[in-house]
Amino acid sequence: MLLRGAFAALGLMASTSRALEVTVTDDSSIKKAADTVAYGLVKFYTGNNTGDVPGNLPDPYYWWQCGAMFGTLVDYWHYTGDDQYNAITLQAMVHQAGDDEDFMPKNQTMTLGNDDQGFWALAAMSAAEHTFPDPLQTSLSGLQSCRPCSTSL
Repeated sequence: MLLRGAFAALGLMASTSRALEVTVTDDSSIKKAADTVAYGLVKFYTGNNTGDVPGNLPDPYYWWQCGAMFGTLVDYWHYTGDDQYNAITLQAMVHQAGDDEDFMPKNQTMTLGNDDQGFWALAAMSAAEHTFPDPLQTSLSGLQSCRPCSTSL
């Protein structure tokens, strides 16, 4: 009886998961898979909701994971040309850069470490290297936001 229940649970789990099908020699296949993954990342993001903090994910996610996510979205834009997540990415990076543009925002100073800052700095460096679109000409244009961060590490 116990074994039958285990198989039933396994069958239920197997039916709710699926793998991405990618043809690595087909650009459109790769972009479609990347789009699916990017959408999967962003559906957890609540920082663009009224009353929430731009650049944060809800619990149980940590601040450094947010930096990794937005760095991934910068790379996603660069490699696919899909700019649908650029606005939330820019908003998050500008907000989390903080008042001193060193990725030590006041909403994170009690918990952040240098390694956490590093994820956000790497995201900013990727944005600078890939010439991430910045229509507002914020402080994240270029490598300005990476310099204070590297000196505070």
